[in-house]
Amino acid sequence: MLRVVLRRHWPLIISMSFLWIIVAILLNASLSNNQGHLVYALDDPYIHMAIAKNFAQHGVWGVTKYYFSSSSSSLLYPLILSLIFFLFGISEVVPLLLNIVFATATVCLIYVLLSRYHFHLFYVFIVLFSIIFFTPIPPLIFTGMEHVLHTLLTISFAYLSAKILSKGRFVNKELSFLVILAFLLTMTRYEGLFLIFVVGTLFIIRRRLFESFLIIISGLIPIAIYGIISMINGWYFLPNSLLIKSSVFMISSEDFTKFLNLFVTQILTEHILSFVLITIILLIIKFIRRKNIFWKEDTILLVIFISNLILHMLFARVGWFFRYEAYLVALGIFAIALAVHEYIPKRILLNRHSIPKYVIISFLIFVLISPLAIRGYVSLITTPLATTNIYQQQYQMGLFLREFYQGEAVAANDIGAINFLADIKCLDLWGLGNLEVTRAKRGGFYNTDYIYNLAKKENVKIAIVYDHWFTKYGGTPPQWIKVGEWKIQNNVVCGGDTVSFYAVDPEEEYRLIENLKTFSTKIPRNIEQSGKYIEKW
Repeated sequence: MLRVVLRRHWPLIISMSFLWIIVAILLNASLSNNQGHLVYALDDPYIHMAIAKNFAQHGVWGVTKYYFSSSSSSLLYPLILSLIFFLFGISEVVPLLLNIVFATATVCLIYVLLSRYHFHLFYVFIVLFSIIFFTPIPPLIFTGMEHVLHTLLTISFAYLSAKILSKGRFVNKELSFLVILAFLLTMTRYEGLFLIFVVGTLFIIRRRLFESFLIIISGLIPIAIYGIISMINGWYFLPNSLLIKSSVFMISSEDFTKFLNLFVTQILTEHILSFVLITIILLIIKFIRRKNIFWKEDTILLVIFISNLILHMLFARVGWFFRYEAYLVALGIFAIALAVHEYIPKRILLNRHSIPKYVIISFLIFVLISPLAIRGYVSLITTPLATTNIYQQQYQMGLFLREFYQGEAVAANDIGAINFLADIKCLDLWGLGNLEVTRAKRGGFYNTDYIYNLAKKENVKIAIVYDHWFTKYGGTPPQWIKVGEWKIQNNVVCGGDTVSFYAVDPEEEYRLIENLKTFSTKIPRNIEQSGKYIEKW
């Protein structure tokens, strides 16, 4: 019995083993580098964890327990975290375990979907391995964020949409499930709207207006509900993270050229270009070879993918530790794998008629694999180093504030770890957790004087910031007194390698110096410390 299972399902078994082993290796390396602490590869997951902690313990949806803040474009993920925190207590291991579960479910889902087509087992293994390694799933697990869940829901929604659209009629059960997926998709990440818009449009083209209406409305409901709640609390309809980061808000008559340049740059500088070329080539070949091919599952999936990709590249970001476009990479590999399978022969027979076909297939595989292989390799070797960056910078900042500034007003521009680890009244000078800063940035009056007056209004005692982040706004206020700096080595993920400590209140200078002196013996040795508190020691 065991032998039969192994022979029949070995692609899934080996792929899952590869995934878990890589995660275990990365975890061991991270723990070894970070003095036994479980640390994530970005500061952003700690924003989710801070929101979840405050919602579970105080019923406040915000990065601090003191007020509501619309700081995340994911609604479902912090809710899941807060539920687990409420039931079992606050634990930093929860995001890691959740992402391992989501990753396992994603690989199993793709295996089940591929099995329906009776593909060769080795081909199935190559697809599974590619999705794990190229997406890349193991590093995404260590971001501690919602991106693996988003990938799972994206593939589920796209495949079911293609399946329903390919039929002449629909099944109520399938449509109901699709509507639920649409709801969960936008609750997980707002980028899910791109996919819902594409699928809704295809249902309209298919003359299924009612189904299109249900799907689009279901996807808009969570955004509308949260937007209303946010506005009731005095914030914008959309989360601050979207208002600050997304390129959609760049569109205007005077900077439309800049907007298009960003789109072209993202296409050309990212590996996404290979997906665009291959998808277009496959669609052209399919339309040339056959008639009435558009409403076939694999063709629909290609159309969904390429349309979603273009919308994402127009209105969203890529990069930043491989995460923003991860769902597109996984969906692209899956869609192309289904479409290209019919062109891969069961046996390789070389003759003058088949050679051009094999050359084209080999070229497509090379074009797709080359940039993705580099992406997968770099992501694996970067992950432990990224967790070390966060541990030596944001995590140490959080520990410092927890020891010396609990309950006090602190200004910062990276707000995740410090708010999860410490209970502070945080003034977010970048704007994710502060409405006034976002308004000032959008209004064009965010500058040095504004920063100084806002910090004074909020009774801020100290500030911990990247100096270069504020250069374009005129720099940090000259009234602030810099007393020290921490500089990390081999930075690959932090917003800067050096954070500066300022006494915002002049009366706080001596206390801050003494606190930094006391804490200086506790931080990792390879952090380079400088400033008044070192000079006066």
